[in-house]
Amino acid sequence: MSTVKWHEAPMIALDTETTGLDFNDDRIVTASVVHRTPGQRPRTITWLTDPGIDIPDEAAAVHGWTNDLIRARLEGAQAIRTTDKRTIVMSREGALAEIAGQAASAMLNGLAVIVHNAAFDLSMLETELVRAGIDPLSSRPAGIAGVVDPMVIEKQHDPYRKQCYRAPGCDPETRHHECGGCRGGKWRCGGCGSTDRTLTSLCAHYGITHTGAHDAAADALAAIRLLGRLVGEWPQIGAWRLPTLHRHQQTWRREQQDGLAKFFRKVGKHEEAASCDGTWPVQASVVEALGLAGAA
Repeated sequence: MSTVKWHEAPMIALDTETTGLDFNDDRIVTASVVHRTPGQRPRTITWLTDPGIDIPDEAAAVHGWTNDLIRARLEGAQAIRTTDKRTIVMSREGALAEIAGQAASAMLNGLAVIVHNAAFDLSMLETELVRAGIDPLSSRPAGIAGVVDPMVIEKQHDPYRKQCYRAPGCDPETRHHECGGCRGGKWRCGGCGSTDRTLTSLCAHYGITHTGAHDAAADALAAIRLLGRLVGEWPQIGAWRLPTLHRHQQTWRREQQDGLAKFFRKVGKHEEAASCDGTWPVQASVVEALGLAGAA
């Protein structure tokens, strides 16, 4: 009897867009879950919420949602859920509970949950759930399991691929580059020009169609497509059982962040080195602050 491999089974992808990067002070603005079942068209569920705080211009410039746009779209509601052009009004707590419920159900049923840069999205989601008085994923029967993070996997697969060739004037800290960017590593991209490992850049590098960067639904779908390319390029990823892959990613993320911290210390950036958190898929600072058990 053949056993269906995890990447050949149904899976979901989760993505969030937020007011910023601080787990304590920022909030989820929009989130999407894409259900992928082999042989069927992907099914997308999207939530838009009023974060209850101002959205900084910097965040709005990334995902496009300003305070005025959200208020106009919600028409006085706290949140809405959209599926196949059908819109349901709900409370913000209800939206957060549904987002978590989608992930928890997949985890309980042993399905892969694809989250690009999971250490951010899942840390933010866990913080939001606790803040709203909703059971976090880490306290549910399956805990946080079966997470697959294309960013962690890709960096492990091709750790030494150069993304910046240090042309005069290049300043990665300010994201200003005058070089030609990536010219290809193990995957010969032909000169994608990417200068980081964001989802947008990795899609460009691997030739993945991405219909809208920083749109939660488009990002979630692109993460599934990117993962498929990585499994094809690195078959061992698909050969492992899902719990084994989850554990490997925990190790890889820790090693990746340890290496980054070592580099920062070498160049005298000790504050940046101290901020390198290798716990995955929920950051240690969040686990400690919220008193979570078994989140990582």
